[in-house]
Amino acid sequence: MTFIGKMLVVVQLVLSLLFMAFAGAVFTVEQNWKQQFTDKDQDLKTEQDFHKSTNNKFNEYKNVKSAKVAELDTLSKKRLSDFTREKNRADNLQQQLNNLKTAHDTQRTVAQLEGDEAKFRRDESIEQRQVNKALHENLVDSVRTNRGLEDIVFDLRLQLGDRQQRHLVVLDELKTARLQARRKGGGLGALPSEDIQPPPPLNGKVVSSRYGIGNRILYVEVSVGGDDGIKEGQLLTIFRSGDGVAQKTKYLGQVRIIHVFPDKAVGTVREKAKNGVISKGDNVTSKL
Repeated sequence: MTFIGKMLVVVQLVLSLLFMAFAGAVFTVEQNWKQQFTDKDQDLKTEQDFHKSTNNKFNEYKNVKSAKVAELDTLSKKRLSDFTREKNRADNLQQQLNNLKTAHDTQRTVAQLEGDEAKFRRDESIEQRQVNKALHENLVDSVRTNRGLEDIVFDLRLQLGDRQQRHLVVLDELKTARLQARRKGGGLGALPSEDIQPPPPLNGKVVSSRYGIGNRILYVEVSVGGDDGIKEGQLLTIFRSGDGVAQKTKYLGQVRIIHVFPDKAVGTVREKAKNGVISKGDNVTSKL
């Protein structure tokens, strides 16, 4: 074998060794890349799962926070609306307060004016009360004087009635005397009251008194009746006898007879004295 042949064999052997080394290196590198690819792919899947989980959590967090933001936004709008309403209410209350203050000032002014007027009215009423007191005292004196005069007039009427009764008695005695003189042949002349029939004098008591329906008519029942000579339409005087010392005879009124019974009669009061109360036991007479 030649030298060149030997060199070629050596070169071939070296190249074979190099190829084997290269093939081993390539195999080794290929195995490392595959393992790394598998690891990286596993890491990628892990990262993708983590990213997906994180993304889901983020979406959940985002939804929760979005709902919270929406709730806070709604609450903020509500608070703003409440604030606006309360502000308007405060403005209205302030306006009302100003109006009340103005009204209070006006009322205070009016009250002051009314107080001044009330003071003037009070002073005027005091003066008027003094005038009324003086007038009342004069009225009381006048009433007292009138009552005294009424009692005096009634006493005079009683005296006049007694005198009229005595006059009637004298006329009867005169008539009797003239009749006796005529029978004896005397000449006393004609009797002036021969055809006059004077009503019989009546004296009695009040049995009872009461008001009719409506309290407008006062009915009085007296103790004299038809047997005593009383007639319907006759007018009787009612009075209360005094003791002649401390208590005077008091005139109470007049009653006109409307119904006559044998032992009693009923009439209506036509005239009544002021402050006069007709009671059971008061006197009635036809002399006045």
